[in-house]
Amino acid sequence: MSDRFRITGYPAYFPSLHFTTNTACIAVCLLVIFLVSGAARPQTYSSPYPEEPERYASEYYLDMLTMRYDRNWRDAWYARDNIYRLRFGSLNVEQWRLEEQLKLSADLSDRFRFRFWMDADRGLGQTWARRSELELEGRIRGDFYASLYLSPSFWKRENDIGLGLQRRTGVDCFVRVTARVLDFANNFAYEHGENIDGEKNLYTKQPFELELAAREEIGEAFRFGAIGALTTRWEREYRFLEEQAEDHLESGYRRDGLIWAEFDVGSSFVLGLEARSAEFAGETSNGEEAGEKHRIREFLPDIWWYSSVERRMALNAGLQIRRERWSGKGPDRYGDFSKEELLPFVLFQYGFNDTHGIEFGYLGDRYESRRTGDREETAERWENRLKLVYEVKLRGLHRFRVIETIDLDREDWGQFSIHDHFFFMMMIAF
Repeated sequence: MSDRFRITGYPAYFPSLHFTTNTACIAVCLLVIFLVSGAARPQTYSSPYPEEPERYASEYYLDMLTMRYDRNWRDAWYARDNIYRLRFGSLNVEQWRLEEQLKLSADLSDRFRFRFWMDADRGLGQTWARRSELELEGRIRGDFYASLYLSPSFWKRENDIGLGLQRRTGVDCFVRVTARVLDFANNFAYEHGENIDGEKNLYTKQPFELELAAREEIGEAFRFGAIGALTTRWEREYRFLEEQAEDHLESGYRRDGLIWAEFDVGSSFVLGLEARSAEFAGETSNGEEAGEKHRIREFLPDIWWYSSVERRMALNAGLQIRRERWSGKGPDRYGDFSKEELLPFVLFQYGFNDTHGIEFGYLGDRYESRRTGDREETAERWENRLKLVYEVKLRGLHRFRVIETIDLDREDWGQFSIHDHFFFMMMIAF
């Protein structure tokens, strides 16, 4: 582990070679979570993944690629326990994509530490992801730690509680497994409360979540990690006490997992690979069956070339491959949707000094989609843009990026438009 990732609050004697029991644990967890396609926690039980977002923003996944955290920003995020990052970008004339993440940490004693985690992600999905979680961590022995998690909410029935276990040899070298009971007080609150919202919705199958987060190194050349979780299948009875709405039963599950790895080839090249698998399934039964299932697969190999050991000038090229499948049934909509997508990119970076730098290059998005059922149609499209970036790195790990893109597709607005979309990224370490 390089010295630039040694952070106050952890022993200074962490080994540089981490090919230990920790590595074996991660290898097994990576395989399992990728095969089962891990899940982020369902604050609300509807699909968080946008169904055909191109109907509202024709360059949606091109925008996501434009705002992607590269390896430098990712490593900076892992390097600190107290850090905040923000990124947002224009989707259309009415909407932004906005994502915020915060992690805070403070030592309570030699054995105990307090942490706070916050995630907020707003986009074109039916719901937006929210997470505010408190963690009390205690050292068990050596590099092993146990944690108690609590996610407070205005509605007590939406509180989550969990237990975690991790092996950590550095701020940026760890494997953490967490098990949570989602909405753990839901049934108690409904059965003993006043039901002031006119509903009494009880779980017949409580949702549980298993989460994995990891980053590890093998020597100085190989790094890999994972983030994701999966939920058990939940089942919930919705009972309306005052409204004339019809009682019904809802069930489903959600999974979302990502793994990444990169390997240094000499001092000039870095080979990278990122893979994601996500799935959501939900069903509603009130005499008529309705539901949806959404599956996403992403695969992104890329390569970095650096002109010197100082890495002041770099070239990054890659190809993101996406595949989506959506199926729905019910009185309101019926049919299947499928999409195949290729997003190539070539980006050049140059640092004038340790503070100021630029990036520019090409990004494209070619996709083919097909829909059957009540909105049967097919679509094929190429989207192309130039990316221009100005980046400032301040003391510590503070940095921000201002991104402007130039549209290369005349047909988008019926005429050529120099300005395409605007983006901003920021990271502040404490």
